[in-house]
Amino acid sequence: MVTALSRSVQIKMEGSLGVSPSVDQNVHDSPIQKPNHRPVMACNDMNRLLVSKVGFANLPNQIHRKAVRRGFVFNLMITGISGLGKSTFINSLFCTDMYNADYPYNIYEFTSVSVLSPLSKCVITFKGPSKRSYSSGTCVDSRTFALSEANVSLILTIIDTPGFGSELDNSASWKPLVKHIDSRFESYLRAELNVSRITVGSGATYQPGLPNDQRVHLCLYFISPNGHGLHQLDIETLKQLHNRVNVVIIIGKADSLTPDECSQFKQTILQELYNHNIKLYDFPESVAKLGGADESYSVNEIRQARGRQPFAVVTSNNLVTLPDGRKVYGRSYPWGVVECDNLAHNDFNALKHLLMSVHLQDLIDMTHHVHYTNYFSSRLTSIAEASKFLATEDSREPLSQLETERLAHQRKLAKLESEMENVHERTNKLIETERDLVERAEQSEKHLLTQLTEFEKRRQEFEDERAIWESENRESLEALHITPDRGDFIKDKFRIKRKGLF
Repeated sequence: MVTALSRSVQIKMEGSLGVSPSVDQNVHDSPIQKPNHRPVMACNDMNRLLVSKVGFANLPNQIHRKAVRRGFVFNLMITGISGLGKSTFINSLFCTDMYNADYPYNIYEFTSVSVLSPLSKCVITFKGPSKRSYSSGTCVDSRTFALSEANVSLILTIIDTPGFGSELDNSASWKPLVKHIDSRFESYLRAELNVSRITVGSGATYQPGLPNDQRVHLCLYFISPNGHGLHQLDIETLKQLHNRVNVVIIIGKADSLTPDECSQFKQTILQELYNHNIKLYDFPESVAKLGGADESYSVNEIRQARGRQPFAVVTSNNLVTLPDGRKVYGRSYPWGVVECDNLAHNDFNALKHLLMSVHLQDLIDMTHHVHYTNYFSSRLTSIAEASKFLATEDSREPLSQLETERLAHQRKLAKLESEMENVHERTNKLIETERDLVERAEQSEKHLLTQLTEFEKRRQEFEDERAIWESENRESLEALHITPDRGDFIKDKFRIKRKGLF
């Protein structure tokens, strides 16, 4: 019995290493060389098991235990105008009453029970949204939770933006969001470039050498169910966010739309996003094919869930009893009940599955490998460009300084030569201009002399004609001297006669 057991163990371990016990080890049918096992020495069962088992097959379990011990970090930003059910959505997404007006002001630890999830232990570090106070304009409020599910801990940071889109002038409402995202990138960059990296890692266990991940992994952008499309504020905000963070659009309070209106509204939103070249997080199907999805869900189901974008959700904090006796989270109306977790009513369940069960790690990886890498590159580029103006002559090497001075001297000589050529060209132009002016002056003088001679000639002719005419008409001229006196007499007589009329 013992011999048969040890043999079965040996055959099992050999099969796991890719070697069949019935195949001759000296025959190589493929270019991949198969290793030869050591002969098992005669010993007890435990020693045989230890000798035949290498142990690297346990590497995934080691990584799993290490990751579970550390825990995970996820930073979620949720934004949009007020009144779209953002707080209720967070409560429904994590199956806990994170946002509640009755929460105390201090840290509160509780265990919530949901009909859709196992027990969830949660540590609340802030008060409910109804008790918050903020100044006018867009504010950024960051709060942290410690969640636990099936012995897996999650440090969840929710970044809320109260006051977004509530002003008369919302042209700069997106700036606090962008500033907050960049500041988190900057803090992570400084921690990563720090010589002494004594910071916490992912989860509750402190790990030296790993910067605390405060980067925003996902932004849930809520839009109003107006049925007409995106507002200008939505378009401008999405343009600023889609290159910095993973963005997912959610249509809040979708129960106000009919199925046809909701479908048309989704098509309008997708077309506007395409026209403005706005790229959202597309929940890549490759993540599911590589094993990111739960085995209970097929790739076709995940593909169907992806096709519901943008997601139209309906959420509620209240349990509603259905006619069949089931209790579900939903909204009760005179005509019936809208179930939050019913895919026939809204897209909440599909979105929850994609976010929490399939693409949660991919969102973190995308943040690190795409968005943070882009910020890192742009930041280092700006630092390198700024450092060029800080270099001094004393900090250069002698050979480099001589080469720099030689090049500067050559540039100076080239500049002087260019200036001399310009002066020579200007001198030639001045000489030509002077020659032209002299020629014009001579021509003008000749023309004036000609005109003056012609004028004197005509004046002399006129004087001669005048003298001849006066000699011929002397008597007529004498008669003209009498005519003005007679005219004055007639005028005086007429003036006296007018006075008599009045």
